[in-house]
Amino acid sequence: MLARTALARLRAKVPSAAARDVAQLSRQLRIALASTITAANNAGTAAPLSIAQFQRIRGYATATATKTRASAATKKAPAKKATATKKAAPAKKPAAKKKPAAKKKPAAKPKKKVAVKPKKAELTEVQLQRLEKRKARIAEQKQKDKIKELKETALKEPKLKAVSPFHILLVETVAKDGAPNGVGEIAKAVSQKLKSLAPSELERLNRVAIENSEANKAAHKKWVESYTPLQIRHANIARRQLKSKLATYSKPPIHDDRAVLQPRSPYIHFTLERYASGELKNINIREAAKLIGKEWKALSASDKKKYEDLAAEDKEVYFRKFKSVYGYESASAPKA
Repeated sequence: MLARTALARLRAKVPSAAARDVAQLSRQLRIALASTITAANNAGTAAPLSIAQFQRIRGYATATATKTRASAATKKAPAKKATATKKAAPAKKPAAKKKPAAKKKPAAKPKKKVAVKPKKAELTEVQLQRLEKRKARIAEQKQKDKIKELKETALKEPKLKAVSPFHILLVETVAKDGAPNGVGEIAKAVSQKLKSLAPSELERLNRVAIENSEANKAAHKKWVESYTPLQIRHANIARRQLKSKLATYSKPPIHDDRAVLQPRSPYIHFTLERYASGELKNINIREAAKLIGKEWKALSASDKKKYEDLAAEDKEVYFRKFKSVYGYESASAPKA
């Protein structure tokens, strides 16, 4: 009865205790009651629970109940569902356009290490002089080789016969008597002899000169035609270069009837027309040139058009002939 009464009081004080806590309290009460009954039996009466024992049991029950309620509240808290009205979902922002991925730059090639050349030792004055002399010899040899090459390109005409009475008589005298003291002495003697020749002998020399001249023309033409027009053109270019390099070189350009003549300018056409008119007869060439120049400047643009058209026709003919004769386009020909 005492146990049930004590338990009922504890339950009234702690109605929300868990089952396991009540069982623990029951054990403690039984222990306390047993010790009380034992003491009562020894004393002959049933002694009630002391205040200290009751306070200790009650304090334990209260503390346990408090912990139990706190833990239960903690567990239930997250289980509660929010009853608040759902907020409207925010409008979705348009997806940002993805920027095209930047192209990767090709990896720069590693720069080659420039080998540092060892510094050349400075030359002595004697060595510098030798170097300059060697350079001069090399340049001189190059010049000689160039002149030799130009002479080969310039071609060598066949030996021609004498075409004047003096030269014919000189050749005949040297062939007959020789030249023991040199040609100079013989030339003086021939010059004196020519002045005292009989008319019949002089006539003979003139006839031989004419024959030799005709023979020379035939031989020259045959020699020229043994080369192509392009070879003769190159020979004339080489002769001009030799004349500029050598003061003693005096060979004239090779005449070739197959050569393509340069086109005439408008002014040349006008000059030829003025000479053909006969109005410039017996006028000094220099004075005639001055008159022609003044007349040309005085012409209007429409008057000059006639000569400009003639020059344009000449150019067209020149370009066609140049390619036909030499086998390639002229450097001044208009590009297609």
